[in-house]
Amino acid sequence: MGEFNLSNIKQEGNLYKYTNVVKGFQMRYFMVNAYTAKLNYYMSEDLKFQKPRGSIELLNSIISPSEEDSTTFTINTLDNQIFKLRAQDAKERQHWVNILRLIAHSKEDTNFKVYANDKSGLVENFDNDKPLIKKNSQDLIREIFNLIKFSHDEFENSINNLNQTEEFSRYDQDLLILKAASSACAKNLINSCTILSKNLENEVVKEKDINEDTEINDSLTLSQRFDHEIKNLLDSSYKPSGSGSPKKSSINPDDELTDEENKISKNSISDQTKENLFKFFSNLADNLDLTRTQIPVQLLSKKSLLESYADLMSHVDQLIKITDEKNSEDRFIGVILWVLASLLSIKSEFDHKKPFNPVLGEVFNCSWKAGDDPNSKHIVSYTAEKVSHHPLVCAVYLECIEKNLKINANIMTKPIYSGTSVKIEIFGEMILRLDDKNEEYNITFPKVYARSVVTDPWIELGDSCSISCAQTGLKANIEFEVKSFYGDTINQVFAELKNKNEEVFCKMKGEWDAKLEFIFVKNEMDRIIKSYDLRDISRQKKRVRPIDIQEEYESRKLWKDVEEALKNEDYQQAYNLKNIIEKQQRLTDKLRKEKNLTYLSKNFYKTKINNDKLASSLSSKTSNNSEYFKLGYRWMHKNWSC
Repeated sequence: MGEFNLSNIKQEGNLYKYTNVVKGFQMRYFMVNAYTAKLNYYMSEDLKFQKPRGSIELLNSIISPSEEDSTTFTINTLDNQIFKLRAQDAKERQHWVNILRLIAHSKEDTNFKVYANDKSGLVENFDNDKPLIKKNSQDLIREIFNLIKFSHDEFENSINNLNQTEEFSRYDQDLLILKAASSACAKNLINSCTILSKNLENEVVKEKDINEDTEINDSLTLSQRFDHEIKNLLDSSYKPSGSGSPKKSSINPDDELTDEENKISKNSISDQTKENLFKFFSNLADNLDLTRTQIPVQLLSKKSLLESYADLMSHVDQLIKITDEKNSEDRFIGVILWVLASLLSIKSEFDHKKPFNPVLGEVFNCSWKAGDDPNSKHIVSYTAEKVSHHPLVCAVYLECIEKNLKINANIMTKPIYSGTSVKIEIFGEMILRLDDKNEEYNITFPKVYARSVVTDPWIELGDSCSISCAQTGLKANIEFEVKSFYGDTINQVFAELKNKNEEVFCKMKGEWDAKLEFIFVKNEMDRIIKSYDLRDISRQKKRVRPIDIQEEYESRKLWKDVEEALKNEDYQQAYNLKNIIEKQQRLTDKLRKEKNLTYLSKNFYKTKINNDKLASSLSSKTSNNSEYFKLGYRWMHKNWSC
């Protein structure tokens, strides 16, 4: 095993740097200072001996090649600054990424060491707290080539720059022999590297695929929770099954505990979180799709998106109450109240952080008991699963067997950053069915806005959502009014409730986070007003099985290690563990494509949307929902038709 000192490595050249000033990429000249672990940049090469225009701290930074193209990469520094750079081609990008990662993962600012292991092809610094840095053969040869050339040049320069004295001269015979021997050795080593490189040149593509798989598998061995035999990756969920066959739940409600009993703590909103938000969003371009942007782990919540949806739907007492209403109009208003109470939960659950992006096949199960009574026989069960990766679709199912109530939802989200706000477009639909009443309510979703995200974030709703029941003919289009630039009123909501004859039988107005009025007007003399305060609609405590009896693919068990690292504020470890889970998904996708297999959900089956009238009516009222109906299909739970 050979050892090389990296403290004096030189790497410099032109790269394109994204700048917010002109909203685009501008060429800059970059120089790596390995001794200080900084990447300095200048306006041009001519100015490289002057003061840098800027510097990027590399130590413990995250260097990530972009998935959008083959030339762009990002540097996410320890203080949460993000720099987007672009090389001339894929080969140059990989070379920069390799050099920068070596420095970023080094143990100390002035102690950079690389060990070349011929058997494993790994480059590592033997710091147990740092991840291994993977190198393929081509990269390793190139690194050695540069090290040899640099070391030889430094040696020759040190001789040539010796001070002349009467007793000592740079032309001393022994020094000249040493210089010649060094030159010959360096030349032979460089020639050897060149020969090795040429031998590998014809296998670049194959080598790349092998190394990618090796990198994934090597990384995955860091976690003890994954078994990566093909029989497990391509498990029974991919085998054909009866699409509509009932699914018997293996979950015993008596095993489930509340968050307090499971000792699950809520996220806190700290000043550091707000500072991280400011640093992250202040570096983003306008109208950026955040689904294509890597979110720093410091801004991640400690739960999956699938669990977040459960928290929004936790007003189960109000849900059960709908089935007890005697007439269809009261049931319709009950549905509206439950939907608005769920939307209000977005505001109360907002903690300035983003939930974990679920992986394909990830599942979250929980339940609620009516009135939070442990002895209640009225249990609402919840199952959510990520059923599609491209596009990202989560399917949700709620059921109360005792009340013959079912809910099936397909949800797609698209967050867009613009100005100082994040707009979250929610595509999809929810179907609430009351079997005893033979009624189905079709529900769509409004837009969600996180305002002033770089200063003091707050939530508001915009656009509209629709609720309709084909069996009774009742419908409502609920309009959410966003705060005007000059106005002071916020969170205003309005709706007209219509019957099957398209006649308005009730008007609703108020605030979606406070009080609502339902005004029933039969004639000028007959006017009835019913008032509700959404804040009085209680949320029940969800009950989840302890992690030790959960399946591997269930959210809390899947993200357990990441959540623990975030709780301990070990963000490097959280990033590494999160990366493991994401790499596992990529490996699974690769294996599935090689075997020409289609993912089949564990809990849901895919069916075409064949009701054109429903699709057209929903998409006409909420223009954003056209994105969902373009899919042409929806996922229904296997118990839906039972």
